[in-house]
Amino acid sequence: MHVTAFTNALGLILMAGNVPAQGHPGMRLKRASNQTADLSELKTWWHSTGEINTQTPVQNANVRQSHMYSVQIGTASDDTSFYDSFVYETIPRNGNGNIFCPDDLSSVCDGRKCSEDDQISIEPDIGADMAWTQYLASTTTIVRITRSDDGSVDPSNVVIRPSNLQFDMQLDGDAVLITVPYNEDGHRFSVEFQDNLWEYHTSGPESNAHYVQNKDPNGANYVSSYEDTMPIVGVEPTNALMIFMSPFPSSKYIPDLSTAYNVPSGLVTGLDQVTQSVVHFGPGVYWLTGSAHAILSSSVTWVYLAPGAYVKGAIQYESQSLDLRATGFGVLSGEQYVYQANTAEGYKNIKSDDTSLKMWRGHSAVGTKWIIHGVTTNAPPFNSMDFYGSDFGSFTVDASDYKQVGAFFGQTDGIQMYPGSHAQNIFYHVGDDAIKTYYSNVLCEKMVVWKTNNGPIVQFGWYQRDTKNVTVDAVDVIHTRYVSQQVPWPRALVASAASYESETSTSVADITKHLSNYKITNWRCEGICPALLGINPLQNIDGMMFFNIWVEKLSPASEVGTSTFRVFTDSNNGDQPITLGDNSPDNLGLIVEDFYVGSEKVSFEAGNWDSTSLGRLNIDGHYSGRWTVR
Repeated sequence: MHVTAFTNALGLILMAGNVPAQGHPGMRLKRASNQTADLSELKTWWHSTGEINTQTPVQNANVRQSHMYSVQIGTASDDTSFYDSFVYETIPRNGNGNIFCPDDLSSVCDGRKCSEDDQISIEPDIGADMAWTQYLASTTTIVRITRSDDGSVDPSNVVIRPSNLQFDMQLDGDAVLITVPYNEDGHRFSVEFQDNLWEYHTSGPESNAHYVQNKDPNGANYVSSYEDTMPIVGVEPTNALMIFMSPFPSSKYIPDLSTAYNVPSGLVTGLDQVTQSVVHFGPGVYWLTGSAHAILSSSVTWVYLAPGAYVKGAIQYESQSLDLRATGFGVLSGEQYVYQANTAEGYKNIKSDDTSLKMWRGHSAVGTKWIIHGVTTNAPPFNSMDFYGSDFGSFTVDASDYKQVGAFFGQTDGIQMYPGSHAQNIFYHVGDDAIKTYYSNVLCEKMVVWKTNNGPIVQFGWYQRDTKNVTVDAVDVIHTRYVSQQVPWPRALVASAASYESETSTSVADITKHLSNYKITNWRCEGICPALLGINPLQNIDGMMFFNIWVEKLSPASEVGTSTFRVFTDSNNGDQPITLGDNSPDNLGLIVEDFYVGSEKVSFEAGNWDSTSLGRLNIDGHYSGRWTVR
């Protein structure tokens, strides 16, 4: 389908409208601009009910709009015409506070109600938030950004991450202009103003460390000044801004809308009664409230979120089709839900791995593929996606140009990658396990990751498994911050947690299981980074390679800056330890090659690899001779 046909078919004319007069005290409602682009080479969109509000939940029909940033997009071929692109915003807890019951702001969590900490502490008190904008292009574009706080927009005050993008920047009066070259993979990058950074300090090296702040005396964990024992463990923009440039989608990602069910904007009901195969959310705002989610009828196989669609809810497939899809450039937002909203308990804040809400959920059939493309998931209240079924050996995921933002809650993971899955061109803002490599024959590539408190970037633990042929390539980690290390739940770039089923033991393995041909290649980690690896080996490791890894700076050794590889034994087989490299050439089970910290290479030859040296690699002596750093 040609680009012009695509835009005309969708009829994406976002009309300006009057903004509702009602609202929350202190909020501002910004009228629609209507100066958007609907061109063959550029498409932007707008919401007429943008609500600027940094404190409370927004009105159902409104979309939280950035209080800090305005963005316009132009093309390099016409640098005099700029078009508005709506800048969304997410705040920690979405203005709900740390509550137990949905839609009840008075139900503040305490030890009797909420079983787990939501891992948000100082973020609301320091004014942390995340803004983002999305547009489509088929040519080089210019992004024009202004600030509402009178802060500097001089390019000398701006850093773009990943920093290896090296986009050209120019000052244009009260705006910074960023030239974004066209790329068929799109771009997902952070624009960071250096006068708008927050240094995350922890209370110290103790196991129950927490963030401290010196900004709000009435806020959480306030200290009048930072002590030498309170290290910096991360540096982030206080008011983050992400830019997502995507190419126009190919026809395989656009359903036939002439036969689709067009969901009316407003309160969403009745999707379990739909007889069509495609559910279409057109431009507009939709909501399900904090105590409901969209359970689709068994006929629905495709959810299409058009550019300019903003859906406050979560999606559950009931179809047993072998072809399930979620596409478009709209937003699915979990902002109305409480943390770990349990669908079996009135959507209350009660954790359950089975029934706490997933933003994307389904029941797999043998041979099913789930395709997700273009969509942005905002403010997930729990793990972002899980499918359930008896045969995950034949269920695959094809994920591309997927974005996850506003994941301030602790247990907010990336999507699952079942056997044979391929994930590419993804941005993750996550609190927990970002890239899940539990299954075989998985390729994950071209990722940008912004990591907060909990879990590693790549996780392959929790259960004893046979896993082979996994590659995670070309990953840019642009931020991490960890409060403390927690054995056996390690924080690292790549890690495996101890058995989820053996919580009374921290060293139970299965020597009948194997991990082989597992590759971590071409990684960059900017700023303060956790250790390279933290492995609780639940099975034999026949072959694991780390190749071409660059870390700008390791976190303090007392926090998460030291790699670990522990000895685990099999209680069902005479407490025999797992093996490292027994089934690999030269008996090498772990190979670390071209690992740099800053500008210095870490290697055995240089003698700078061990736990007290530059590389901080602490591998149990039981595995001596079975691994190398070169």
